[in-house]
Amino acid sequence: MSNPFHIIPAASETPLFIFGDHASRHIPDRYDNLGLTGDDLTRHIAWDIGTEAVIRGLCDRFKCGGVVAGFSRLLIDPNRSKRMESLIPNSSDGTLIPGNQNISAEARAERIETLYAPYHAALTQQLNQLSAPLAISLHSFTPKPHMGETRTLDMGLLVKHDEATAQDFKDAIYRVAPKLSVGLNEPYSAHDLNHTIDLHVAPRALRHLAIEIRQDHIRHDYGVTRYVKLLGDALKQILD
Repeated sequence: MSNPFHIIPAASETPLFIFGDHASRHIPDRYDNLGLTGDDLTRHIAWDIGTEAVIRGLCDRFKCGGVVAGFSRLLIDPNRSKRMESLIPNSSDGTLIPGNQNISAEARAERIETLYAPYHAALTQQLNQLSAPLAISLHSFTPKPHMGETRTLDMGLLVKHDEATAQDFKDAIYRVAPKLSVGLNEPYSAHDLNHTIDLHVAPRALRHLAIEIRQDHIRHDYGVTRYVKLLGDALKQILD
């Protein structure tokens, strides 16, 4: 995707809205891949693998709207506040990012103006058009960071403002797939990384979920199809 965001239009009045902060690994030509090559441009540091396909699959199933970011989080991370040092990461999971070293104030401002701000403006616009949707932020996590331990969890729910919806969804998931391993505030905590929800969803007092799926489950088409059905079946229970 070459645009800073892509809107998935709603085709029904289903009270559901799904968005993906890290759906794309696209880096516009003007950034020269930030000096990276090979696997560093396609592995998890560049994007949340599989999330765009799952989001589009769920939006198609429910005929609901959504928004996905159209740029790599290596350029600028829309799930970070502008005050955070990791907004434009110097390194990620052991990989130094040459194009982000000693970045000037002008270059930082350009990325905010052309990538970060338009994405957040699109989220604001879409949410302003909806009446009390269940909002879902969808992410994925690597099963084995280069700089961390192996993760066996299948799915995580990041919880800060809406514990009730998270618990309802977790219960629904276990009814659909009893053997699935689902953690709360794993492998990350919403009390540490929750900017987009904090900015757009919590102030509107919307029911919401922040879902993390292990990337090896949705790396391929058959896994995406499985998780669209699994998540969709669980969501149907809490939407009804």
